[in-house]
Formats: sequence, structure tokens, C-alpha cells
Amino acid sequence: MTLALQEGLAGVLGRPLLILVLLGALAGLVGVLAVTHQRVFYAESITHGTFPGAVLGVVLGAQLGLGQDGLAVALMVGAAAMCLPLAWLMHRLARTPGVTPQAAAGIVLTFGFALGYFLNTWFAPLPLKIESFLTGSVLTVTRTDVLAAAVVLALVVIMVVALWRPLFFLAFDPQGFAAVGLRAGVLHAVVLFSITATLVVVIPAVGTILAIALVAAPAAGLVPLVHRPQQLLLAAPLAGIAIGVVGLLLAVWWNFSAGGTIALVAGVFYVACRVLASRQHRTHTGDDTCEHSPADACDPAPAPAAA
Repeated sequence: MTLALQEGLAGVLGRPLLILVLLGALAGLVGVLAVTHQRVFYAESITHGTFPGAVLGVVLGAQLGLGQDGLAVALMVGAAAMCLPLAWLMHRLARTPGVTPQAAAGIVLTFGFALGYFLNTWFAPLPLKIESFLTGSVLTVTRTDVLAAAVVLALVVIMVVALWRPLFFLAFDPQGFAAVGLRAGVLHAVVLFSITATLVVVIPAVGTILAIALVAAPAAGLVPLVHRPQQLLLAAPLAGIAIGVVGLLLAVWWNFSAGGTIALVAGVFYVACRVLASRQHRTHTGDDTCEHSPADACDPAPAPAAA
């Protein structure tokens, strides 16, 4: 490979690699919260809920004559704004007699996705192709996308560093958390905000459909392999970065969709972790590796005392 070609690839892939490092760390960190607090299905529903909001944001941005950076901002603002009514709808449905939280999330998921397709058809043609909403376009991300990812990552890191002990206490022992007189409202809000903000800034890179893979796979795969919350908080972001970077490089090498390849690598990572955990479990009989719940894998006993 010539020096000129190497410099050209570095120029083309520099920004995509940067945003995938930021998003990989962010998605891995937030994925820990989603998995331990059993909010993965909520995250899946929100990913589809951002679709119609992103379409409306782009439509309004185009009407205002915004450029590429402006459309990126409009997309994220619209996606975030649509999450609010859909989250409220999910909450109300879950409180309806006979409707489980899983059923409520499923209703919102299908409604949001259908609404997105309807709006995409109604306002066609859009300045951005439908594929950019669904699977992302990491090779065309803007400086605004990178800045948004960096800001959200900084906010989430600050919140997790400040609140990781009570967050894990609540996730592993909600009855004990309530018994000592602590209030869970703020912590639930932190978890939901972190998930929603992450999914919004992930859209430009991997889209609305594939975002859940980057969020859930690192933490869900590592849960049976780690033994302390601190280990999970460090390992999951590193795994997210590796998944994003490897997925992008393979996509460029094979000339595949970057978003789809990243999601595929995330799936392979999850399966590999589960296979490794299963082998460890068979090798060390009697070992409390805990394949059954996130709480088991993270040494829940010290958590209440630490809080």
C-alpha cells in the first residue's frame, strides 16, 4: 500500500474512527446500566421511537434551509423530542391492568417504527436516505455528530463516577435499597436519560435499528465473565470500542455496510463471551460464575455495604 493511499485512508477514516471510539465507550458504559437495571427492552423500544422523531427533525431542518451540520442537529433534536411522548406512552400502558411492561414496550416499539415509515413516505423525498436512519452512515458523520457524542459521553461518565455505588445497589438489591430509606427516582431518571441520550447520538453512525447491538452486546456478553461492578464498568466500554473499530475496518475491507458489520461483530462478541463463560462454568464446577442474572455476575454482596 503506497504512502499516498495510506494518507488518503487515514483522512477518510479519521472521523469515523474517532466517533466509533466515543460511541463504543459510551454504548458500553450505558449498556452496563441497561443490562443490570433490566432496561434492554426499553432501549430497544426507544431505538424505534427515535426513527419518526429523526424523520421529523430532518424535515423541519430542510424547511429551514439548514446545511449538513444543521440537519445533523435537527435529526438528534427530533429523535430526542419524540422519545419523550413515547416513553410517557410506554409508562401509561405499563400501568394499565393486564398489560405487562414487556407488552407495553412491544406496542411502543412497533408503533414508533410504523410511524417512522409512514412519515418517511409522507414527506418523501427526504434530504437523507431512509438507510441513514435505519443503519446509519458512519463514513459521513459530521463534526456536530462527534461533538454530540463527546458531550453525552462526558455527562454519562460524570454521573456514573458519582453514582455507581447506589446505581449497582439499586440494580442488585432493590428491596434492600428501599429498606434503608433510599429513594430510587433520581437513579431511575439517570438510567433512562443515559440510555435515551446514547441512542440519540448513536443514530448517525449505526442508525436506529442496529444501535441496540452496540449498547447491549458488550455488557450482556461480559456479565458472566466478570466478578465485580468496577470490572464491568471498565471492560464494557473497552469492548464497545473494539467492536466499533473492528466492525468499521472489516466493513471497509469487505465493502459492506458499516452499521451492519458493526452489529454483526457485536453479535459475534456476545456469542463468544457466552461460549467462554459456559466452558468456564463446566471447568470450574461449583464456581459461582452466575450465568442467570447480571446481578449474580457482579458480586452483589459488597454492593449494599459500599452504598
